[in-house]
Amino acid sequence: MMKRIVWGGLAVLLVAVVALRIVQASRSAPEAPEVDEIRARTGIPVEVAVAQEGPLVVQREFTGALRGIRSATIRAKTGDEILEIPVRVGQWVRAGHVVIRQSSEGSMASVQQAAAAHEQAQRSVERLRPLHERGAISDQDWDNALTGLRVAEANLEAARRSVDLVSPIDGIVTDILLNRGSMPESGDPLVRVSDLSRVQVVLQVSPEQARELGLGQPATVPAHGLVGSVSGIALQASPESRLLEVELTFPGIGGDSTRAVPGTLVTALIEVGQRASALLVPQAAVRDGVAWVVDADGMAHRREVTAGLEGNGVVEIVSGLAAGEQVVVAGASLLSDGARTRIVGGETS
Repeated sequence: MMKRIVWGGLAVLLVAVVALRIVQASRSAPEAPEVDEIRARTGIPVEVAVAQEGPLVVQREFTGALRGIRSATIRAKTGDEILEIPVRVGQWVRAGHVVIRQSSEGSMASVQQAAAAHEQAQRSVERLRPLHERGAISDQDWDNALTGLRVAEANLEAARRSVDLVSPIDGIVTDILLNRGSMPESGDPLVRVSDLSRVQVVLQVSPEQARELGLGQPATVPAHGLVGSVSGIALQASPESRLLEVELTFPGIGGDSTRAVPGTLVTALIEVGQRASALLVPQAAVRDGVAWVVDADGMAHRREVTAGLEGNGVVEIVSGLAAGEQVVVAGASLLSDGARTRIVGGETS
């Protein structure tokens, strides 16, 4: 009897606990605030910057190959052995300076024969000179002697050019392609010389990039201290690359070839525009002609703006904003006109 009473009490207690839990579960929980309500109460977090007046210089960066205003490649005229290389890379040479000497029995024999003929013609002229001055020989004989000497000089020069290869221009020896004792084939390049009285950087740019470029625009190569300008813009793109060639020209570097090595790639800056004074905002503040302004009460307002020059991380505002206004640079995607904002970073007025 006692056990039945105990078990009955436990059953009633269990039913009461279950009923209590059901009642608690059936009570409506308080609704969580929506995201829009939280934003309306605390404000949408944004970063801002202040529109400011200031000077603006916009430069574009390009990479191109450096070269002298002129260059020459001295090539082998015969297959003779390279006997001597009387120049070194970086040496300044004048036009006519010997840069390579080749030697073989055949070519040396030609030089010797031409030298002997030249010497004989020279002796003949010296022997006939006093006779011509005294009128002992005819003008015809004297002219023939002088003509023979000039022919002998030309033959000797031609013979030497087959052995002694000279630079056709004043410039810097920029490359020596073979060593002494090498046996080149006729036409092989041996030495390169560049005229560095002026230097150029040759760029390959897209038609879109070329639209910003114009003759005379200032250009620099900061790494080499070069200051010059745009000197040429191709009117037709390359059929292969579809790019336009642009030339930048700079004053020469003389014999200081360490300042700039022809053939190397360099970074050039071209000034495509400048303003003495402009209203400037960060580029991130303008998208598709729209900027968001935060007023003194923290409210966001959509503004349509007209942009001008753009570069170096900023954009010129021609219309739509005033100096001192705060523009949103991060967080604008969440904004609507009249929304409350909360400034969490950036530059404030």
